[in-house]
Amino acid sequence: MSYPVMKQFAATVGAISLFAAFTVATAQSPQPPQATIYPVSFPMGSIVLHTADCETIHGVAAMMARDPALVATVLGKTDTVGTSEYNEHLTQRRAEAVSNTLVRTYKVAANRVEMRWTGESEPVVPTADQTAELQNRVVEIVLR
Repeated sequence: MSYPVMKQFAATVGAISLFAAFTVATAQSPQPPQATIYPVSFPMGSIVLHTADCETIHGVAAMMARDPALVATVLGKTDTVGTSEYNEHLTQRRAEAVSNTLVRTYKVAANRVEMRWTGESEPVVPTADQTAELQNRVVEIVLR
């Protein structure tokens, strides 16, 4: 092989190696974190937080304190017992209870806590109307 051909070959191999290294590095780069859901459950018709659920909120607040990039979406849900209007209001109050605990008790900046509620329209477990389901009486804290 002549020198110019060898030089072109080396340049091509180098470019291929560089592309391969970039592809491997890109594939191994950390991806954006997946959302993690932390459930906080409620008794039927209630917005009272139980001790175990307060511990969940405390753990979420501690994670948010360690990582200022984390943002929480607090999503209120309920089962289908009661009227749609009642359940809509109940899920709002549940979301407010959890959000207020994060912001007021644990001093998480309010701009890092988004609050939403769905009434009975997005159950965790699909059920028939007027069915009491503990898994649906929940506020999901979604951390991203």
